[in-house]
Amino acid sequence: MENQRPTVMNTAGWMALPIGIMWSASFLCTMYGAERPFLSMMSSVLGLVSIFVLYRQLTNYRRLYPSSWLHILHVSFVTCLLAGLLTDAAQYAYFLYFDNGRMLSLLGTAMQSEEYRQAWQQLMPDANVDEVQKLLQSMSVRDIVMQLALYNMLLALPISLLAALPVRAASPNPSKGEN
Repeated sequence: MENQRPTVMNTAGWMALPIGIMWSASFLCTMYGAERPFLSMMSSVLGLVSIFVLYRQLTNYRRLYPSSWLHILHVSFVTCLLAGLLTDAAQYAYFLYFDNGRMLSLLGTAMQSEEYRQAWQQLMPDANVDEVQKLLQSMSVRDIVMQLALYNMLLALPISLLAALPVRAASPNPSKGEN
């Protein structure tokens, strides 16, 4: 029986599960990495490894279901969007049940340092650091997660491109008996 190609959503759904788990773990490592440098490093490693894992998944998919590179990019993009949704859910659960204002207090502390204020003034001379700090302190869990969801959607395209660019068409396997 001929191999029928699964739908993009079905394929991307299965591919997104390990990617979303790695991104969620990377997010958690980032949240606890301020006090633990090893966790901060693990956050970066998990992000990079997730791109390689997606590349391998796409390569295997293209080997099993020969298709154009644009189709592979489409699968990669939908996979990244779905992985982002899984990450959004993990981020929402983290901020709702575990954070208890920890991130906002760390940001507040960081914004009090003179180096941070100087860097902020160089990047955005018209912005008032105290007003930005008050704005951040007033954000609700929903506001924070909405910002992170937008960030995750914006990252989907460059990450899907990084994973899909090196995917090549499967080379035809010559028979072992032929020369």
